[in-house]
Amino acid sequence: MTTSDTPVLIVGGSLVGLSTAVFLAHHNVPCTVVERHPGTSIHPRAVGYYPRTAELLRTVGVEGAAKEAASGFEKHKTRAGVVSLAGEVLFSKEELEGGDELSDLTPSSLLLLPQDRLEPILRARAEKLGADLRFGTELVSFEQDDDGVTAVLRDTEGAESTLRARYLVAADGPRSTVRESLGIEREGRGVLSRHVSIAFGADFRAVLGDRRYSVVHVKNDTVTGILVHDDTLTEGTLIVGYDPGEGESLEDFTDARCAELVSAAIGSDEVEVTVRSRFPWDMAELVAGTFVQGRVLIAGDAAHQIPPTGGYGANTGIADAFNLAWKLALVLDGSAGRGLLKTYDEERRPVGVYTAGQGSLQLAMRSGTATEEQRAATDDAMTVTMGQAYRSGAFVPDTGAARPPLTSDPRALRGEPGTRAPYVVLEPDGVATLDLFGRGFVLLAGPDGGAWAETAAQAATEAGVALAFHHVGATAEAGTPAGSGGRWAAAYGVRADGAVLVRPDGIVAWRSAGGGPAGDRRAALVAALRRILDL
Repeated sequence: MTTSDTPVLIVGGSLVGLSTAVFLAHHNVPCTVVERHPGTSIHPRAVGYYPRTAELLRTVGVEGAAKEAASGFEKHKTRAGVVSLAGEVLFSKEELEGGDELSDLTPSSLLLLPQDRLEPILRARAEKLGADLRFGTELVSFEQDDDGVTAVLRDTEGAESTLRARYLVAADGPRSTVRESLGIEREGRGVLSRHVSIAFGADFRAVLGDRRYSVVHVKNDTVTGILVHDDTLTEGTLIVGYDPGEGESLEDFTDARCAELVSAAIGSDEVEVTVRSRFPWDMAELVAGTFVQGRVLIAGDAAHQIPPTGGYGANTGIADAFNLAWKLALVLDGSAGRGLLKTYDEERRPVGVYTAGQGSLQLAMRSGTATEEQRAATDDAMTVTMGQAYRSGAFVPDTGAARPPLTSDPRALRGEPGTRAPYVVLEPDGVATLDLFGRGFVLLAGPDGGAWAETAAQAATEAGVALAFHHVGATAEAGTPAGSGGRWAAAYGVRADGAVLVRPDGIVAWRSAGGGPAGDRRAALVAALRRILDL
């Protein structure tokens, strides 16, 4: 049996596993992905990615390719209820209505792109950055100790090998064998219903005409389900439920039965249907009791099952990976203590619980069964995905200030530690603050905060961590973004001589409302870095 080693082993090479590989490789962390399937997903599955997710992809050079791949879906923004595609339209609503008005919040936009199209883009980027991707390889077993994890792997020919990793990231889906082998229980409402997604080929052109849908809710005497179509108008997916309690099972979904259901959803006998694949899944609200156990970290569906209403599952999983990657990078290179990894659980598990609950609330809203209390508790998509505030973890709260609620309208946030760093365009070059983040820590200082430059250099040396400095000036000077100082200070909640420390994942880590004596500035910044990094 051959033996090799890697800093990070990622179990699962689907959307979240590949995202983890990209984010780690972006931070120059070698990693190995094992995936039992021979390649990326052949099933469309997740289809929508909110602007915050697009921002994360932008950070690692993937947004452009994803936008190009999604260009054919730009007009697919209508959610509708129909008797069938060829029949009566019961309701119609634009997705992310008012999305064109988000330019003050983000340079990114909603991406409609099936998972089977995004995964190859992530795979290509991960490979280009040096990640070791092993498709057709499954995890047989693993054991962890104080120093790492020893995993036994098996390839398609049955040959076994041993891989030694310092950390293991479990991104192996809702039935995670890693999570189950660790005995980590899940909490929540449990399985709400069982479904099968039917991927099929059909020529939609005559039926759709000029209409383009993101999601179609179909209900007639033969089928009740959700249908989506692709940008070529030749492929689609129909999601239908089944109830084992009523004697129904997956075996009922033969090719003939699936074709019958799809034809009923389309509403035209003249459209030929070819069934491509079936994918069974459970709609559930379940969150793991911990996302960190020793040297094993859990992400994506392995950590949280979120009802797909609202489309939050894939977005939350990618955000998990983004939060985790920079922390692993700094722990592995010795810049941070292992306590930094505990903050992954502190920050992401409450988000998982909240977002799973929002998925259930969206389910009640869209089924028309929501109570007044449920309606009041349902947040809009931008609040759910961009307005989160970590309540504990790797940041330093403002002294004596009330912390923001778990979620807020992102427009109401003003750079509070633990929240997403606000988006501001810096003049005259049009540089977005968002594009300053993504590698290491960044210290931003206002127009009267030039003295923070020396403070940043001293603090970086004393804390032993890379720290970039950017002076947001009020007037044009060589190498200084100008004309944005007032807007930036207001957006980040500090004075003109204040400073804000931003983490590699674009989350505000600490801020100083103003300047002060040089020694005090340095001491405060060093203390903040050491607290965040568990030094």
